[in-house]
Amino acid sequence: MIALDKADDAEAIRLTASGFKKQFEEIEASSRENALTRFADIRNEETTTEHAFATGAVFSGIVNAILK
Repeated sequence: MIALDKADDAEAIRLTASGFKKQFEEIEASSRENALTRFADIRNEETTTEHAFATGAVFSGIVNAILK
């Protein structure tokens, strides 16, 4: 992963042409390293939330409601 300044259009185009995919999250950080760390945290939170929903009481309640 690579972090770019929002205004660096030329580098974004070059990276896209090289096969990189744009992520649409915009993160404000004091450095590129901090931006990448925050992005990883966001992705981890999303995965944790999805897992908790799929294995938690909410999912069980939905399944029970459908089966009744």
